[in-house]
Amino acid sequence: MKRFALWVALLASLSAASPALADDYRIGVIHVERILRQSKPARAAETRIEQEFKSRDTDLRKREQDVQAAAAQLAKDRPSLSPEQLASRERELDVRTREVQRQRQQFAEDLRARQFEELDKLKMRLDQVLTKYAKERNYDLILQDAIWVARSVDITEDVIKALDAADTASAPAK
Repeated sequence: MKRFALWVALLASLSAASPALADDYRIGVIHVERILRQSKPARAAETRIEQEFKSRDTDLRKREQDVQAAAAQLAKDRPSLSPEQLASRERELDVRTREVQRQRQQFAEDLRARQFEELDKLKMRLDQVLTKYAKERNYDLILQDAIWVARSVDITEDVIKALDAADTASAPAK
């Protein structure tokens, strides 16, 4: 019985002390998705990728239009073609269609790989900036992507500014 009473007393004293300890912690919450959309480094990476893949995408769109035009022409010419000519043109169109589809799929894979590469670089930079930010401002804990966050602990905007400033500071002079 004495042990039980001691446990109850110990638990009561710990629970009474917990709120006092919680006041000493500094906690922040960030929304990573928002940072990856709104920060200058993220927008710059998006622009770089867009420029890098623009001509290839334009070329693919032209090839897709050419295949569509060839299919329309084949449909128009179908009644006047011999069975051999029809079969030959259908095979040629099928080969062209599959080649364009393969190229489009390769384009999508290359684009995705490049986006992940840039995202990894950005996340590494964000980790560095966030660690420095947390140490300078004495944060005990920084969480990401909570369901609901009070404005008093949401530091997303400040982290975006810190990331933008770090990006500007590390950019080569023009």
